[in-house]
Amino acid sequence: MMNRHTTLPETHFHLRLPDNRNNFQNTGCLKITRRLIAATFVTLFAICTMLPVSSVARDFQIRDIAIQAEIQPDGTIRYVEDRRYRFEGSYTEVFYTLPLRGFDAVENIRVRQNGRTLINDNSGQTGTFRVARNEQELRITWFIETRDTTEHTYTIQYDLHDALVTGPDVTEWYWIFLSDRLARTPESFRARISLPRRIEAEDWNVWMRDTPDHVNKRVEGSVLYLEGEGFRSSDQVEARILFPTRVLTEAEVTDRRFTLERVMEEEAAWVDAQERQRQLRMLGIGLFAVFAPVSVILFTWFYRRYGRRFESGSASDKPRYTPPSDHPPALVRKLMLGPLNTEPDKLALGITIFDLARQGYFRIVEKKGDKKFLSTESPEYHLEKTGKKPAETLSDWELSLLEMAASRIDEDVTRMDKVLDWSEKSLKSWWKEWRKRFRKALRDQQWFDLTAQKAFYFHLFAQLPLLLGMIVVTILSGSIGAVGIVLVILMMMLSLTLPKRTQFGTDLHVEWTAYRKALKKGPNSSFDQNDMGRHFVYAIALGLTKKQLEKRLADVTEESPIFLWVVPQSGIHGTTDIASGLSTLASSGTSSFSGVSGVGGASAGVAGGGAGGGAR
Repeated sequence: MMNRHTTLPETHFHLRLPDNRNNFQNTGCLKITRRLIAATFVTLFAICTMLPVSSVARDFQIRDIAIQAEIQPDGTIRYVEDRRYRFEGSYTEVFYTLPLRGFDAVENIRVRQNGRTLINDNSGQTGTFRVARNEQELRITWFIETRDTTEHTYTIQYDLHDALVTGPDVTEWYWIFLSDRLARTPESFRARISLPRRIEAEDWNVWMRDTPDHVNKRVEGSVLYLEGEGFRSSDQVEARILFPTRVLTEAEVTDRRFTLERVMEEEAAWVDAQERQRQLRMLGIGLFAVFAPVSVILFTWFYRRYGRRFESGSASDKPRYTPPSDHPPALVRKLMLGPLNTEPDKLALGITIFDLARQGYFRIVEKKGDKKFLSTESPEYHLEKTGKKPAETLSDWELSLLEMAASRIDEDVTRMDKVLDWSEKSLKSWWKEWRKRFRKALRDQQWFDLTAQKAFYFHLFAQLPLLLGMIVVTILSGSIGAVGIVLVILMMMLSLTLPKRTQFGTDLHVEWTAYRKALKKGPNSSFDQNDMGRHFVYAIALGLTKKQLEKRLADVTEESPIFLWVVPQSGIHGTTDIASGLSTLASSGTSSFSGVSGVGGASAGVAGGGAGGGAR
């Protein structure tokens, strides 16, 4: 319980404030001091004004993206992408990411800055670049040095192999030319796709999927142009391009079943699917418009009908220095925790053990503990029987705990954290029965509104179909359904506000709160020191901290009745030792019971590309 040390002589410390009449008489010192203070403020002001400006000014934009894709006779694609950046502030690197899909290999990677070729090494020096890859993407990073406001054009060049699906008559290139994975949306976009041999305009077949309407496409002989401006961050340019296989004089057919008719059927099916998806999306939005207000109205009705709190009647919230009632501390703790914490826990056992000791059925004896290597010796707390016969005023759950603890002591198990060792099967069954008795005793107090408790479960069940409905909305309409799921879950969580105390429980809670306030902050002189043992147990049940317990016990002396049931290891030296020891006993004794539990390459109709990138 209490650490015992030899009493040291009392030492007094005095802090003497400087006398302004004798100090700083020299005006020269005053002037120097004032100048130093002024200089300090000027420096701090300069730092505070400079830092936000530099941090705000640091930004970049992608002004333009221009792509040239030259399809070679053997089917290889020479891909050249120019990205024009505008920097404001200091940047040290720019990166380009390419998802590893829609082709078999990428080779001959080159990077240029304003037409100047950068060196491919891993040095990280300005004017160099490096290439890395993982299972999902290829990442090209080049190192730069920018200051103030500058513009640079970076050219990324590489060769794509097996990015085409080649049929007997037509060849497909399905590519995402502008991706929504970019760190900044470009102001303008251009793409030029050229073939190795000239074809007629009607030989081109181009379908734009998930692409804004303002992106224009036009054909000039063997060249296809895609152009657009005014993009949003979610926009991308995705094109499925078909052209005659005859222009690939050195390529082999990779899919003999690939035909124009097949693609046209797929695109028609895709359009139909998009229309169905649009209709389902509208249906989902309609369901959301119904489910969302129903969820809110449902909770509002339940709360107005069952959840409104009772106003305190004649109970006073002024600090009081005596317990408002004689209810056992373990039950009082549940009253204070509220209707959502009615399930008995193991901390209730520890509090009840303390209360039974206070009533004279046990003594709590402090003994020396085992000293571990490189740690201080911590005391152990043991229970001893006093032989007092149970009073008729004890409830059945208190009597059950008293008998169980007494039987454990008879078995020579006395240490508090071992008295109720739940590893034994017999004690587990006892704990199950004890919980039932405790719950019945708590219900008999009629502190909590049983109707409101039932409303809590009914509201949850009523919201459950709406939650399932919002899941359907998510499947149909995407993100708006996710918003609906969050809304319904929030309404379900608000079910926790429905359980409440009865009028009697509300009034009693107010009075016990006033008592707890006095225990925490009231003067010791206002409490009956002869009844400090009772205050001590209730303070534990009401959740006072170790520091607050020490404050409350500061005036306890050796003659206090509390030491009839708490036996220290040796003589008492002072109030500080007493308070510290008793608060340690409270924290270690109850914690003994609080933590135990009861019983590859291109594929037809599959888009590649989608390069991202940014700067830092």
